[in-house]
Amino acid sequence: MAEINVIPWFAWIPIVAIIGYFLHSIVETVVRSRQKVAEAALADQQQTAELAETNARLLARLDGIDGRLQTIEKTLTDIP
Repeated sequence: MAEINVIPWFAWIPIVAIIGYFLHSIVETVVRSRQKVAEAALADQQQTAELAETNARLLARLDGIDGRLQTIEKTLTDIP
């Protein structure tokens, strides 16, 4: 306890300020990293939804092509 009394009261102000800034920096870094993770997860979800929509359109187009090919095959089979 005698060691604390050696430091004058006004010297504690910058010491507490430095410790407070250090803690603030840690909290800010953690929050920023969590925001980046959340943004990345949201981007992945959006990308997955876009891929699903693209796949559905591609499947519909391929079904159309398959139908046309079946029509051509039937026509070629019916020719004597």
